[in-house]
Amino acid sequence: MDYNTGIIILTVVTTSFTLAAILYYFDENRAAQRKLDAYLNGQMSPSEIGLFYERYVGYIYENSGFDVDYNGATSGYKDMGRDLIARKGRSIHIIQTKCWAKNKTIHEKHIFQLFGSTAHYRMQNDFSDSFTIQPVFCTSAKYSDVAHQVADVLGVELGWVKLDRTYPLIKCNVNLKGERIFHLPFDRYYDKIKIRPKNENCYVHTVKEAVEKGFRRAKV
Repeated sequence: MDYNTGIIILTVVTTSFTLAAILYYFDENRAAQRKLDAYLNGQMSPSEIGLFYERYVGYIYENSGFDVDYNGATSGYKDMGRDLIARKGRSIHIIQTKCWAKNKTIHEKHIFQLFGSTAHYRMQNDFSDSFTIQPVFCTSAKYSDVAHQVADVLGVELGWVKLDRTYPLIKCNVNLKGERIFHLPFDRYYDKIKIRPKNENCYVHTVKEAVEKGFRRAKV
């Protein structure tokens, strides 16, 4: 084999491997988008809808500049009724969420539970008086009159938020190593990822958007 022939063969082989890698890359991303579409369009159980709602409320808080711990998603039944813990400066919101049908009712027992859990959180962490610990109840249902009265007395903030299933679910995160990685809602570390827009982290709707911003899929 002469030199020129060897160069041609090497070029063809290299090009073939590059093309195969490109095709695999795009197939992988298309597969990820199909999984996301199936997740969004599939039938969700009540617990899955509850988790979706927690994440949506957390998304709203993050967009308002809060650092959010997805305590309900990461702690499970040990969350003490604290689905989200949102911090901004010396303000901490202890948030319980319930995505119920609009004809259902949140009663005073739910408000008492959140107030007690917030008091327990304060005792556990021994915050100084300079911190404001605010219990917040967030639901898609309605509140009873007594629940309103109890919330007024105990200083529990009552919120009403309708679930928007069209919000951008893909988390694009720049990690401590500078790697640009995107996470889908069924990926292992999704609920441990915090989105802080100031350092290029963001939410997007599609895998294509994430890839165009230079992010790659998290290893699953």
